[in-house]
Amino acid sequence: KILIQIYHMTIYYIFCSYKIWIEYKTRKDSLALYWLRSDQTSDGTHPFLLTNNQFTYARGIFPCQDSPQVRFTYTAKISVLKAITVIVGGRQCKSIIKGDQDLHTHIFYETNPMPSYAIIIMAGLLKSKHNNFITLWAEEKHFMQSKKVLTFCRKAINITNELCGFPIQDEFNICVLPSNIPEIELQCRTMIFVSSTLLDEDPIFMCDTIARKIAQSWAGGLVTCRNFQHLWLIKSFSIFISSKILEFRYRPMIQMMFMRKRIFYDLNVKMRLYGIDSQQKLVPSLTDILPKNITKSVPDEVGYYLLDSLQKDLGGSTVFAQYLKHYMRTFCYQSIDTIDWKDHLFSYFDSKHEILMSRLDKWLYKLNLVSMYDDLYDSVRNLSEILTQQWITTNTTDKLSSKLTRRLLHPNINKMHFLNYLYTSPITLPIGKLESIHSIFPLDEQTCQIR
Repeated sequence: KILIQIYHMTIYYIFCSYKIWIEYKTRKDSLALYWLRSDQTSDGTHPFLLTNNQFTYARGIFPCQDSPQVRFTYTAKISVLKAITVIVGGRQCKSIIKGDQDLHTHIFYETNPMPSYAIIIMAGLLKSKHNNFITLWAEEKHFMQSKKVLTFCRKAINITNELCGFPIQDEFNICVLPSNIPEIELQCRTMIFVSSTLLDEDPIFMCDTIARKIAQSWAGGLVTCRNFQHLWLIKSFSIFISSKILEFRYRPMIQMMFMRKRIFYDLNVKMRLYGIDSQQKLVPSLTDILPKNITKSVPDEVGYYLLDSLQKDLGGSTVFAQYLKHYMRTFCYQSIDTIDWKDHLFSYFDSKHEILMSRLDKWLYKLNLVSMYDDLYDSVRNLSEILTQQWITTNTTDKLSSKLTRRLLHPNINKMHFLNYLYTSPITLPIGKLESIHSIFPLDEQTCQIR
């Protein structure tokens, strides 16, 4: 806590303004920092820094009230070696002050009020490629492979601009992270961070993951939840918007089926790891829950199913797309809670109150995933799941059937579905069946996600 006392506060000083200067220092072992030494980067010549502002980590970087409802504008000055690129809060620097021959000071400012978690600092030796208002940043090692990310992002941002309104047109940055930084979910209005391991994944999985990150530029960067109890407003809206991006981008059913399966399996994994009680409400009680464990108690996949259900019941995708734009326009650069969302929903669909009451009562307050599970599973189940279930419950053979084997050989998303199914199944596989899986696709030869 910082307590500031201003003395001599007489009537003559009431209308005076004050500037407060706070000197602070961040510990090197702070959880808010990903700090890579030169030898930990792919080029081996310069270090790399990324701040991890998730939840309440921002207070480890600078003095702030790091609740999502507290938004503020800011300016920043950062001095680095002249070869280093610096981006703060998704913005490239507005000007550079050249110091000595090796050191430059980068100046940033943000005029839109932002939550503390969006003020992310990135500094490293990176190459760049520009495409209109979008800039790709990546290390030399990953640069050529990263260009496919730029191509998809340009199309996805254009789709989201049209879908949600409040278009991003002046600046958007994509940073492909060094290999030593894991997949990380940071929310910023004008920047996304992509794991370099994602570049080797199945294109459908890669695009689905990036689409969710882009969607959060609107669902988490433009409109923010008031506190983490209402985190579903960010997560669920992001999943819903990303599903629309893929729907516009990919017409074939296989891509859309993968997206729906991924949402279901993500929910299934949560139910298995954390129990069903924690999944009963979209707005859970977070008493005695550490910030880093909040996502375990927020069933954002259920929020997606709620929004998808509302879309079907309130007039279809065209009507709901207009609502989505109105939602973004109403709450732009604000922090809201579930009550704010409900009030706006009832106001927008003024003639649909009876439908809304029944749907929200079911999904928000009387959610019973056990009774809903079969319906959700039936919506994504296909022949692969049927063949897999037959195989894991058969004791007479460890070998996979020829039909299932053909499905697992290509493409990678079939392997992901298969492994997800095994992971969420309560059945323990004997060593013979595990060896049979390894013989079909050796895990040490697979992508990072499959491993």
